[in-house]
Amino acid sequence: MENKEKINQVMNMLATLDPADFASFFSVEKQRKTATQSEEIKELVGALSKAQGSMRPAVFNRVNPHFKNRYADFTSCMDCCREPLANNGLSIMQYCETVNDKLMLVTMLAHTSGQWMKSYFPLNPMKMDSQSIGSAMTYGKRYSLSALLGIVSDDEDDDGEASHGRGTTQQATPKPINSQSQSKFVEGLKTFQHDIQKSGNFTAPKISALQVEMIKRIDEKLDEECKAKIYKWLESQYKITTFEEISVDIFQKVVGAFENAVKFMNQQRLEVAHA
Repeated sequence: MENKEKINQVMNMLATLDPADFASFFSVEKQRKTATQSEEIKELVGALSKAQGSMRPAVFNRVNPHFKNRYADFTSCMDCCREPLANNGLSIMQYCETVNDKLMLVTMLAHTSGQWMKSYFPLNPMKMDSQSIGSAMTYGKRYSLSALLGIVSDDEDDDGEASHGRGTTQQATPKPINSQSQSKFVEGLKTFQHDIQKSGNFTAPKISALQVEMIKRIDEKLDEECKAKIYKWLESQYKITTFEEISVDIFQKVVGAFENAVKFMNQQRLEVAHA
């Protein structure tokens, strides 16, 4: 009798719960399956460091038919990393998995020690058919592999690629500048500079909202220490306290400073990881 009463109490309690509570519970359960690395990755990181040291850039071997730009396809990316990975006890696996009702491409890097790490790339095919999913996977495999292993692309050929006739490009011959047009340009530039010096109040226009957003995205990659140094430099050199105050004449210099700071920070992290 007592057991029956306890069962009824539990059933009554469950009946009062919001269905969203169950959904939240199962969502957490799914999220537990999306661990991105094993408990220890020391040996894996060491092996990956050695492998990256012998990786060559992926060679451009394809042309985008829409934008006419050259790029390195998945085969080229695998060619540059397959041997270095194998020589250091590393392997790559790529497969699909459903995570929180979303189709994901999983890229796993595994080491002979049993240590592993993996990344998740969301697939958004135009249609849920084999052809569309396959196309989305091909795109995702290349980007996931490059991001996980640090593969870069290079338009310059090496001896191995040249022997196969791949990766070579013909440099376009620059057209000579008409001497009359050049003279007009120089005269116009002199007049412009004279007007600026005469007025003494020329102010370059500010950068666009798109350019501000570009700088903000680079800024997000920096740690607080690097940010503080960049902000101090902007304020001391140009009296700038917000990105919106940056003028077009110094935009490239500012972007270069931010990108150099990102490279410096990443280099410091690599040195710490290899220490």
